[in-house]
Amino acid sequence: MMSGSDISILGLFITALSFFGVALYAFIRQKDLHRTTRNSSILFYMVIGISLAFAAINISSLASKIPHNLQTNLSANVDLVIQYSSILVQSALIVILFANKIIVQSRTRPGRVLAVGAHPDDIEIAAGATLSKMRDAGYQITGLVMTCGEKGGRAEARPKEAKSGGEFVGLDNVQVLSFTDTRLSADMVKITEAIHSMIEQIQPDIIFTHSVHDLHQDHQTVYDATLRAAHLFRTTILCYESPSVTEDFHPTYFIDVEKYVNVKIHAIRKHWDQHKKPYTKANLVRGKLAYRGAQANVDFAEGFEVARMISAI
Repeated sequence: MMSGSDISILGLFITALSFFGVALYAFIRQKDLHRTTRNSSILFYMVIGISLAFAAINISSLASKIPHNLQTNLSANVDLVIQYSSILVQSALIVILFANKIIVQSRTRPGRVLAVGAHPDDIEIAAGATLSKMRDAGYQITGLVMTCGEKGGRAEARPKEAKSGGEFVGLDNVQVLSFTDTRLSADMVKITEAIHSMIEQIQPDIIFTHSVHDLHQDHQTVYDATLRAAHLFRTTILCYESPSVTEDFHPTYFIDVEKYVNVKIHAIRKHWDQHKKPYTKANLVRGKLAYRGAQANVDFAEGFEVARMISAI
């Protein structure tokens, strides 16, 4: 039969092991934590830090008990305090994680979305938060990228990053085409045909694309090609905000993305080849979302120009 001292040692060992398990699980599943939880960065370090701290407390108590294998009233009380406080802390961590879980009301019929971008990072930078929210609400989302972005980075890396970023956002599929970066206007007919073919294939309810108020020549070409490709289809067309839009960009349609700020930041980080570009910095991304949020009377938002709006009713 186990003595009270043996039971105490076993309890401390199991408690320490469980805290190490929580920390390890959080570390291994940090991608899911960042993708599905509000305030994910803070919660990630809090879970890791608190779990390791309480594991260390239990290990320390265990280490002092094993050599002596003594059970005094004082040490017994200390053990009870450590074990009960450990249970309370673990329970609190679970409650906090569930309380910050991103939950969005699902649609009864899945909508379909096509997001069109000229370069591998355009979709995430301009509409990453909105697309993440729509994916969680049940939309089926396809990404179509026209170039490998070879003029602005490494052609061998950027298509992979486009797929990684799209997967993190929640896109069901990302296709990266190989039209020439910075020279899309020379392939206007083929680009229009490629977008038309994708629209015909997935029949999207909503299309996201570049704005007419954009200085980048490739962005202008994709905007024109999208409108031409979609002119015979019954679909809403929303134009997103790239870093190169002019002061004439005036969004009139806003999506509240307060729960998805960190999701967008982490999606953009998937484009590591572009991490030195100013517009990929977390503080600037957050600032832009706050600015558009202020226009919409919410904390954070992404804004879009409406090229065409069709009611879903």
